[in-house]
Amino acid sequence: MRKRTQRVLCMAMFLAFLLAGPSLAGAGAFEEILDYVQKMHISSPQTEALYDGAINGLIDTLDDPYTVYMRPDELEEFSNSLQGTFVGVGIELGPGESYPGVLRTIEGSPAESAGVKAGDILLKVDGNDIAKESLPNIIQKIRGQEGTRVRLTIQRAERGDFDVELLRSAINLPSVQEELLDGGIGYIKINIFGGSTAGDFKDSLNILKNKGAEKLILDLRGDPGGYLQAAVQIAGNFVDKGRVVVSIVDRYNNRQSYYTEGTPNAKDMQLAILVNDGSASASEILAGALQDFGVATLIGERTYGKGTVQTVIPLEAGGALKLTTAKYYTPKDRVIDHMGLGPDVQVLTSALQLEAAKSLLNPPDKITASFKDGETGAIVNGSAVELFQAPLQQGDISYLPLRFLFEALGYRVDWQPSDGSIKVTDTNTEVLFYPGEYGQVSSCGQKVTGTDPLLNENEETYVPLSSLKLFNLKVEVDNGRITIEK
Repeated sequence: MRKRTQRVLCMAMFLAFLLAGPSLAGAGAFEEILDYVQKMHISSPQTEALYDGAINGLIDTLDDPYTVYMRPDELEEFSNSLQGTFVGVGIELGPGESYPGVLRTIEGSPAESAGVKAGDILLKVDGNDIAKESLPNIIQKIRGQEGTRVRLTIQRAERGDFDVELLRSAINLPSVQEELLDGGIGYIKINIFGGSTAGDFKDSLNILKNKGAEKLILDLRGDPGGYLQAAVQIAGNFVDKGRVVVSIVDRYNNRQSYYTEGTPNAKDMQLAILVNDGSASASEILAGALQDFGVATLIGERTYGKGTVQTVIPLEAGGALKLTTAKYYTPKDRVIDHMGLGPDVQVLTSALQLEAAKSLLNPPDKITASFKDGETGAIVNGSAVELFQAPLQQGDISYLPLRFLFEALGYRVDWQPSDGSIKVTDTNTEVLFYPGEYGQVSSCGQKVTGTDPLLNENEETYVPLSSLKLFNLKVEVDNGRITIEK
């Protein structure tokens, strides 16, 4: 409370200086208050700390999380992060139903050395529960000053909950990574939109095309953005020269548009873009433009919704002010701020998003998902996929993780807040599962009786195997292994 009061008082001082004028009563009052605080307050506050409080108090009144004052050391860290260098522990997180899951660890990082692995679920940071927090906030809590420690509470099915204490270290992450997948599919992951990203992307694209890639998956999950111009340049690989990629509009309603340049050397490649709620800023500029132009299918979940432009203004006293100066609009004039981009294909299970993209680009003759009792792993269309919660057996009833199962088979799964029901749909099917012990289900608007109820265990919803008869699926059970074919 005292700290907040100090900030508010200091903010008044800072405003007085900005609005300079002897007629301002607050200026004189603050000078008196400042004098009393400096001479009499028991904490003997430093003047520099009071000025910092004034600056931060002023910024707080804007209610804008993206406008920040960066001290010289913070400015250096910010600049380094845009080049793929940051301080952290080296884990990439994806969203889960309540808690994020580890998608991968960076080679040689503290997390990898400590045995953190893909499929782990992150429950706490330094003892604080992170349920329902946004990915950017969680990432910010994990990062920090080099040489300091952070304690993560991890959940792993075969081990239970456990803590790992990691030493924050400098992480060097390339802005772009590429890989050739089976079936002539190229895969490019953009980690950050930095100064070299557009050139790195073009190099990766050429490498994949020379290896025979004819289709492309662009992974923007967890990418917080960066330079707007990098997104515009990358869009030029897919869209003809002279097309608007993004427009920014300032407080005076002045509009500035950014256009594609160069030759679209990937124009004929079928494109799927992976997005999640950690895809923000420049990621949304690129994904939104390519979605508007109809050259890409967005797969995953709704993006973060950061639709504002920040200008970094160096300060003569050192450091910089990162100031929100405009909003951006997609080519179809969509506003993304606080809304995000909706995916064309919703897949909320992070471990299945890549498989969904591969199936979109190379549709299989049949979709299969295979599970083994008690194992945290599944086989989806022949590929091994991490399963955060294993299948369960209670009595003579087998249960499978509901969302994972149906999204693996190409259905859309939505929780209905009005009545708590879970809707599972595709082009031919609509099934509603209702909560409660009696297992109420409706299929295509008709009530279905005699079904086993859903099961809630370890914050996961499970569907009984018997309910799959409603979906015209082929189910085989052999020695504890359950295989479903669509």
